[in-house]
Formats: sequence, C-alpha cells, structure tokens
Amino acid sequence: MLRTILRAGALVAAAALLVSAQDGFRWPNGARAGVALTYDDGVNAHLDNAMPDLEARHLRGTFYVPGSSRSLAQRLEEWRAAARRGHELGNHSIFHPCLRVDVKGRERTFVTPERNLDNYTVRRLSDELSANNTLLQAVDGQRVRTYAYTCSDVTAGGVPYIDALRPLFPAARGGEDEVVVTDLRALDLHHVTSWMVAKVSGEAMINFVKKAVDAGGLAVIMFHGVGGGHGINVDREAHQQLLAWLDQNRKLVWTDTFLKVTQHIAAERQRLGWKNPHP
Repeated sequence: MLRTILRAGALVAAAALLVSAQDGFRWPNGARAGVALTYDDGVNAHLDNAMPDLEARHLRGTFYVPGSSRSLAQRLEEWRAAARRGHELGNHSIFHPCLRVDVKGRERTFVTPERNLDNYTVRRLSDELSANNTLLQAVDGQRVRTYAYTCSDVTAGGVPYIDALRPLFPAARGGEDEVVVTDLRALDLHHVTSWMVAKVSGEAMINFVKKAVDAGGLAVIMFHGVGGGHGINVDREAHQQLLAWLDQNRKLVWTDTFLKVTQHIAAERQRLGWKNPHP
C-alpha cells in the first residue's frame, strides 16, 4: 500500500513539474499540441502519394531530400513546385552517410566505406551539409531549412556533431522511438525526437498524436515510403487516415512543417523568457 501511495505521489509530482515547465506556452489557434509530419530520402512516393494526400487535407509536410536523390534529379521541377506550394525541403546531406554498425550493434550492409560516418570527420560532414544547403537553395530559393540526422546517427568519426549543426540550421530532427516531446522548455531544438513509422496503422499514429495532446507537447512522425517506394513503408490508407484525423481536429492540434513548428517553439520560449538550455 505504501509503495502504491508513493508511486502515485511521484506521478502527481511529475505531472505538476510538466505543467509548470510549460506554463504559459501557447500553440497557434488555441491548439493543445503541435504536430510535424516529416518524410525522408526524397523518393517518388513523396511526390506521387504523400504530397497529394497532405494537400487534399490542406496540410503541409517537411521532405528531407539528399542531394543525391534520383527523384530530385529526374523530377526537379516537381520538387521546386512542391516548395512553392508550402512544403519544406529539408537537408538530409548529399550522400546520406550512416554508421556501418548502428548504436545497437546491428550491421547495415547497405553502407559502403565511402558512406560510413565512422570514416567521416565532423568537418567533412559539416561541409557536405553546407553544400547541400546551397543545392537546395538553388531548388527552392530558401535560405533557412531544418536538418534530419541520416539514419538518426549523431556522430562522425566517433565524435558527436550536434554543435556543428547549430550555425547551419535552426533545428534538427533525430530519434526513431515512439516518444513525444513533453518538455518544451528543456527541448534541444537541434535533436528533436521523432517516431519512425513502418507498417503501422492510422489508428496507431493517431494515438501517438493524442499522447502529445495529453502532454501539451509535440509529436513528430518520421515517414519514408508512403504507399510503397521505399523499404520502410506505411500503407497509403493509414497515412490518409492520420491526415483526416488531423484535419478534423485542428482545435486540438496544429500541424505544420518541422521548420515552422520549431520556429514557433523558439519564439514562444523567447516570449516567455525561458533560457535557451542549449545555446
């Protein structure tokens, strides 16, 4: 009994701390949570499926496009038009380097020695990201965009490179776990967690967003293929189900590009006088 009481007390205290930490924070239009839908690797399914689905619901997403994307090379004008319609073209490096062996010890056979982040330096990666910013600016005319860690890896040559990102981008997306952002005060905008979805239902993604609503926080979803086009895939029907719910629940959630969502968080923290936890 005592343990149960103590556990309940701890939960109440944690909830009180969360409310205190986010006291006064306002999402646009009176919403209770923010949502950013992000799509990695610049594949044809983004142009053919994801963007039409988003636009049918008057929503916009962030598309992280490597400079070496075949779709970008072959359908350049369509990507340029997508940016004009309000989608963000985010930086995903030029060559999409990843660790050959991930942090859980799993080998990625698709990673060649030339594209192995263990064989990079932080300077080399930073130069590559800067070059891709220039390339994407030539596509969409924008000077400001966000970054997505390739394979969610955060080191180059064994050295963390998050600090090298800070001068290049206002925010960066990482993470692969089913975790929403619950503490907007302590959030490092250069390592925002996201859920990488694969073969999940629309209901599961909606429930994920509802966790952010309950916390007054942020839900970021990482897509790859939508209705095919990538080895990491979500059925188009599930994608459409999520978008329909977001469209129908605009009073609860504000959905926009990762850039606009993180810019809003930064502006609110400044308005409230919250000290930047990661200058």
